[in-house]
Amino acid sequence: MSADAASPGHEPLGISCNDVSMRYGKTLALDRLALRVEPGTALGLVGRNGAGKSTLFRVMLGIERPTSGNVEMLPYAMPRERFLARTGFVPDHLSAYDWMTVGSAIEYVASLQPYFDRAWSDELVRDLGLDRSKKLKALSRGMQARLAFVLGLSHRPGLVILDEPLLGVDAVSHDSILSMVARLRDELESTVIIASHALGDLARLTDRVAFIDRGRIVEELATDDLVAGTKRLVLSPRPAAFAPPPEAVHVTQRDDALVVTVRNFTNELFDRMRAIVPGGRVDVVDLTIAEACADRMRAMEVTA
Repeated sequence: MSADAASPGHEPLGISCNDVSMRYGKTLALDRLALRVEPGTALGLVGRNGAGKSTLFRVMLGIERPTSGNVEMLPYAMPRERFLARTGFVPDHLSAYDWMTVGSAIEYVASLQPYFDRAWSDELVRDLGLDRSKKLKALSRGMQARLAFVLGLSHRPGLVILDEPLLGVDAVSHDSILSMVARLRDELESTVIIASHALGDLARLTDRVAFIDRGRIVEELATDDLVAGTKRLVLSPRPAAFAPPPEAVHVTQRDDALVVTVRNFTNELFDRMRAIVPGGRVDVVDLTIAEACADRMRAMEVTA
C-alpha cells in the first residue's frame, strides 16, 4: 500500500530498527540493535535498568538520531510528522504543569494533535474515572498514570509505545489501564510496544517478548512459547560436574540439588539431563511468564 492510498485514520503502524547504534561519548547505549514490530502485533520489551529500553524508544520516536543504522516505518514509508501524529507515547511519569486541571491538560493536547478524537477521549476519561475539574497536583500516582494514557492515546494511535507506564500505580488503576490497552489492541488493532517490570502483564497484552541487554536484542520469541517452553529442572543429588546445555538460561546451586532453567524444553533435553544424575532424579517445574522472564534477567546480571 502506498502512503497516498492509505487512509489517515486508524491503520496499525509498525516499525523496524535496522542495526541501530546510539553512543553518548564513551557509552554505547544501543549496539547494532535489530528489531522489527509488524503492524497490528504487540511486543513486550524486557531488560534490566540501563539495558537501553528508553533510549530505543527515543530513537523510535525521532527524539534522538541514532549514531548509525536506521529506523523504518511500516507497512510503508510516510513523512516523519505523520508517523509521529499517528503514534501514541506514554512515559513512566506524567509530564504536565501542576497548575493545570485534567480538562485543561486534555484540551492542550487536543490543540496540538491533528488526529485527536473527541468521542474516544471522552470515553477514555469516563472509563478511567477521571474528574476534569481536578488539578494535576491533587492527583494520586494512579490517577496521574490514568491521565497520561488519556493524553497519549486520545487520537486512537496506530502505534502505541508504553515506557514503564504502570510504575507505582494502585491495583484498581492498574487493571483499568490494562483493560484500556487491551481494547486498543482488540478493537482498533493498534500495534503495541510495552516495556514493563510488571512481567505478568506481558501474558495478557503481548504476542511476542524481546529481551534487551546492553543495547542489543538477545532473544525474541512468541509469548506462548516463552511460557510453555521455559522450565526449571531440579537435578538431585547435585552432580559433581556440570556443563550447561545450550538451552540453559540460568543455573543455581542448592546444597542437595542443581536448578537449571532451560528454554525450548523437550523430552530429548529431559533425557540428556537425566543422564547427568544416574540413579538420581530430575523434577520439571512449570513457570509463570514472570518467572521465565526473571530468570533470563538474572542471567544478564551474572554476565554483565
